This record gives sequence, structure tokens and C-alpha cells, in this order.
Amino acid sequence: MMLHLGKRFAVAALMCVISADALRAEEKTTDTKPEAKVAKTAVVVDPLNVQIDKAIETTSKRQLTAGVHTPWQIMHGVLALRHDFHLKKSRDSKTTETIKAIDWMGSGALHDGLTLFERTQFGGRARPFTKPYAFEGHANQFFGIFVMSDLPNDFAFKAGPNEVSIDDMIENAKMEVKVGPEITWTLWALSHYLDTNAQWRNRYGEAWSIERMVQIQTRESVISAPCGGTHGLFALAYARNKHLATGGKIRGVWMEADQKIQRFIEEGRVLQNRDGSFSTEYFRGRGFSNEFNDRIAHSGHMLEWLMMALPQSRLKEPWVRNGLSRLANDLVENRKTAAECGPLYHALHSLILYRLRTRSQEYGPDKPTLLVKMEKKTDESQKPADEEKTAAKPTEEKAADKKSAEAKSDKPAAPATEVSESKVTPVAAEAPKESTPAVVIEAPVTDEVEEESTSEAKSEEQPAKAD
Repeated sequence: MMLHLGKRFAVAALMCVISADALRAEEKTTDTKPEAKVAKTAVVVDPLNVQIDKAIETTSKRQLTAGVHTPWQIMHGVLALRHDFHLKKSRDSKTTETIKAIDWMGSGALHDGLTLFERTQFGGRARPFTKPYAFEGHANQFFGIFVMSDLPNDFAFKAGPNEVSIDDMIENAKMEVKVGPEITWTLWALSHYLDTNAQWRNRYGEAWSIERMVQIQTRESVISAPCGGTHGLFALAYARNKHLATGGKIRGVWMEADQKIQRFIEEGRVLQNRDGSFSTEYFRGRGFSNEFNDRIAHSGHMLEWLMMALPQSRLKEPWVRNGLSRLANDLVENRKTAAECGPLYHALHSLILYRLRTRSQEYGPDKPTLLVKMEKKTDESQKPADEEKTAAKPTEEKAADKKSAEAKSDKPAAPATEVSESKVTPVAAEAPKESTPAVVIEAPVTDEVEEESTSEAKSEEQPAKAD
């Protein structure tokens, strides 16, 4: 009797509720072979993925407001979050209603009384800068950014009584293309929508092709280019990936482009700081900053182009993982610090690109980037660059272009902030003549934002052509 009760108690504890009939049936079948135990597979979670997910979730909570923040600022959010980027409809803290940023831009929205897009004699384009950090900062910059959202050719933006479609932008870009440092975003956009063997004539009757743009971009100095040349390297890697994905071979101008990409991958690696952040001097030499916006500006831009350029196998290398980890932690730890839109969203974009590349089954393949496994390399290109040689004194090109690079820096300055648990209080700073709102401060997930940032990005002393 005691044995029976003991067994019944044990079964009841395991099954929560069991009938007496079921218990008796179990006693009668004691000679039945025990069921085979199903082996459970342990799920191994990569701690880097946890860090990156947290950083993406946290940074995505920062919000911009339609009609308050500029199109230039909003486009940086579109770069990172694409169709998932939403704007607040009102600055009223009690209003939670939002609108998809791309839909807002396509609705005929105005900024400073001007449409965001305009018709041209060849088609259409995004409106160029009227003042620093207002509209498009480089020729076809917005067009290039829209590539990451993979907008269809017939997608149209309202521009007053008119419309500007992606096809209009393609035709205008082809007609307006010219030799110069502004080739970057045009290459990025046209290499996405055209075949890499495409050829045409511009408005002046000059012969142009994707390959000619690749050649120009390859020969452009990274030292004198905005943001350390990272945008040019990103566009070059994007075009190379598209070329390979559509059956192209690495030879001729494409070999020159790939060699440049490989060179600056190694230079970036060698100049990386011990804490995982990347040099605040880009490729000019070593550099470190204790300032949050400065760190994410340089590490974000570097990791963004590296996520486009590196082959899949190299994403596992310690220096890459350390860089991503440092950036992710920086974004989470400084989630209440006022952040400049450009650096913030380039940094976020780099993490999103990594997640799309390493967890495509969970988040879907990143179609626009056309990332290609470039595992087959020549022996020479596989050899890592010697650290002492790569990190040696700047070359003549670097020394000659250093002053030019400083003049072209596109990082908007922002007043320093003092951070407390309850709010962010801007430190007294010289009021800029032309300014743009900072990104709204993000509070912890369980708390409400007690105060929006009132710090503004300086623009008075910044160049008209910005990131």
C-alpha cells in the first residue's frame, strides 16, 4: 500500500494531474519497454548577437519628427532602418502617432517651404542643399541611400504638382554625371539599377559607363574624401559585389577596385584601437577619442563599409567582432546621450548589415547589398598586410591631402551634454546661426522620456558639402 501511494505521489508530482484509472493501467504494463529519451540539442547563443540586437533595439527607439528634423537627418535614418524607419507626426510629447519615413517623403512633404524633390530637364532628383544639413549634401546622395530600401523603378515621390520616380532619378544621374569627387553616390545608385556593363552619353555628349565610374572612384584619394573615404569604399565594394553577383570577373578596372578594397581593409585593421574602436583619423594614422559622437562617427563609418567589403569568412575574425562589440556597447551605454544623426545612423547601419549577413534565415537575405562570398583569392591578396608596413608613416599622398581632408570633414558639431538618470541638460554653448535638432534622447525601455534633448548640431563652421 505504501509503495502504491509513493508511486502515485511521484507520478502526480510529474504530471500535475493524473486519474486513478490511468495509474492502474500504468501498473499493469510494467513489462513494457521504457520509451527512448529524445536528446535535446543545446542552443548556443553568440554573445555578440545579443549585444548587437540590444544596440539595434535601443538605437531604433530614438525618434525624429516630421517637419522638425531636416530631410538630410531623416535620410540617414532611412539608410539604417529602411522601410522600418518611422517618424513622429508631432513634436507633442503626448502624441505617439508615427508615419513611415519613406511614405512621408513620398507624400509631397515640405521643408522650409520647399519640396524634397524637384523635376529637371532630364527627369528628377532630390533637392540639393540650400543650407548646411537641410537637403541633399552630395549629387545623388539620397538616390544612393534609397538603394538600400530597394525601391522599385516606378516608385514616385510627389514634388508639388509633379512626381519624381526612381526612373527619373536614373535618367537624371546618367545625364548629369561628371568627373569629380561627387561620383560616389552616383556609382552607388547606378550600379544597383543598371548592368555593370552599361554605357551611355551624358548631357555633354561624353561617353560614360559603370566601369568608368569605378575607375574614377578607385583612383580617388581616401584621405581627401569626406568621412575618410569610407563612402567611396562602400560604393566601390557595392559595385564590385553587383558585378560578381551578375557573373562578372575580377579583371581590368574591377581588379584595380578590388585591390584598393583589400588594401584599405588591412589598413583599417592595423589602425584599429586596442578597445575595438577604429581610428578617429580614419586612414591617416592612429587616433582615439573619449567623446561618444566622435567614436561612433569613425567606428560606424569604418564598420559600415567593411560590412559591405569583407568576405563572409572574415566576419568571424576577432578584430571584426571586437569592433562590432565595442560599437554596440557604446550605443547602449550612451543611449541617453544626445547624438548627431549622421554618425548615429551610419553606426546603426553597420550593425544591421552584420546581422543581415550572419542571420539571413532569421532576418531575410539582404537583397540590395548583393553580398558575395569572395573566398577564392590569389595568394598575394590572401596574405595579411604586415602591421609595421601598413601602419608606418603616412605616404606622400596622405601627407599632401591631410589639410584637404580636415577641410572636408562632414561631422556636425553638437554642444556637450551632462547626463543624469532623469534628464539630459545641455551645457552652455555658443548658439549656431544655422542649426538642426538633435536626435530625441532614448530612455530605458521601461521608463518614459522625461525631457527631449534641446541640443542642436552646429552648422556655421561646417562645409556646405556634408555626409
